[in-house]
Amino acid sequence: LQVRFVAGLGTQPDGVASYRDIGRGGQPRSGMTLQAIAIRPRSRGRVRLASADPEAPPLVQPSFLSASSDRQTLREGIRICRKIAAQAAFDGMRGVETWPGAAAVSDADLDEYVSKVVHSANGLSGSCRMGRDDDEMAVVDESLRVRGVRGLRVVDASVMPSMPGGQLGATTFALAERASSIILAGEA
Repeated sequence: LQVRFVAGLGTQPDGVASYRDIGRGGQPRSGMTLQAIAIRPRSRGRVRLASADPEAPPLVQPSFLSASSDRQTLREGIRICRKIAAQAAFDGMRGVETWPGAAAVSDADLDEYVSKVVHSANGLSGSCRMGRDDDEMAVVDESLRVRGVRGLRVVDASVMPSMPGGQLGATTFALAERASSIILAGEA
């Protein structure tokens, strides 16, 4: 579980959407936003080709909350956020709870809220998994070469075999640094 703190009252439950709204010239209302994020969800989606046409967009099935443990993690995350917000240190900035709202208390209430607002938290990874030669699910090898396609490498978060426990930026930079070392060293 990761708790994201935003200094200001978000414009909507999705923190990134709130940042976009504010970036478009809006001003955050006074307050704070806490968001519970399941950083290692058990639910697994799929990305498939829609057709043989390379211009056709892929079929994406995120399958959010298909694992009940993800729902439980987010319910508990909301409860933890409420405990954090109730601390005396936040007395001067805490207002009325906006999302999901103080009336959402039961597991069923929280599940209903979560099912309406759940999203990837912008941490998409693992759709082009890296692995050893004996890993049938691996799309790229340990040198980031696409299996069966000569001269092509993939160097982004999609090759991560498992989801990191936080934002993808630093991990992706490290992967890119490693890839540049491999390429500059002349490894095939």
